Amino acid sequence: MSAAKLSKIAWVDTFVHDGRIAPDGVDIIPLPLFILTGIAAAVAVVMGGALVVRSPRRQVAAQLVTAAALVGALAWRASDVAPFAISASVAAFGVPLAFADARHRRLPNQLVLGLAGSVGAAVIATAVVDHDAGSLARALAGAAVTTAFFLAVYFMAPGQLGGGDVKLAVPLAAALAWFGWQTLALGSLLPWLAAAITAAIMRLGRRRTAIPMGPFLIAGTLAAMLLANG
Repeated sequence: MSAAKLSKIAWVDTFVHDGRIAPDGVDIIPLPLFILTGIAAAVAVVMGGALVVRSPRRQVAAQLVTAAALVGALAWRASDVAPFAISASVAAFGVPLAFADARHRRLPNQLVLGLAGSVGAAVIATAVVDHDAGSLARALAGAAVTTAFFLAVYFMAPGQLGGGDVKLAVPLAAALAWFGWQTLALGSLLPWLAAAITAAIMRLGRRRTAIPMGPFLIAGTLAAMLLANG
C-alpha cells in the first residue's frame, strides 16, 4: 500500500488512535483538537455573521456549512497539527469576513482583529513548541512585504483597494508565508488573477459594480494553503 494511502487511512484512524503516530510515521491530528477547532470556527462564524454583521439566519447557516466544509478539507489535507491550526484559523474568521465584504462591502475590524489574533497565536505557538524561529521570522517578513505592497497600491491607485483590504492582507500574508515563500507568492497571485477575470466578465456584461477584494483574498489564501498542506 502506498504511503499516501496509508496517510489518509491514518487520518481516519484519528478517531481510534486519538493523535498517536500514523503507520507511515506522519503525525495525525488529535480528535480533541479537531473538535475544538470546529467549535471555534462555529463560534467565529456566529459572532461574525449574527452579531457583527447581523446577517439573516439563512446566511449564517450557509456560513456554518462553508466553514465546516473548509475545516474538514484542511484537516484531510494537513499532515501535521501546526499547518492545520494555522489554516483553520484563516477559515474560521475568513468565512464571515468574505460574506460580510461580498454583501455589505466592508470588513469589520472585530473580525479582522480576531483573524490576526488567531493566526498570530497559532504561528507563535508553533514556533515555541517546535523550536522553529525560522518559520516565525518568515511569517513576519512575508506580512511586512505584503503590507508594503498593499499600501503602495492603496495610495498610488486610489479605488483599487480599501483600508480593510490592507488590514486583512497582514494576517493572511503571515499565514501564507509560514508555509513558505512559494505559498505566499501563489496566495498573493490568485486573488488578483481571479478579481481581474471577474472584472473582465462584468465589463462584458456591461456591469460597472465595484468588486469587493476581500472574498478573493480569503479564497486565494485558502486555496494556496490547501495545496501547501498536501
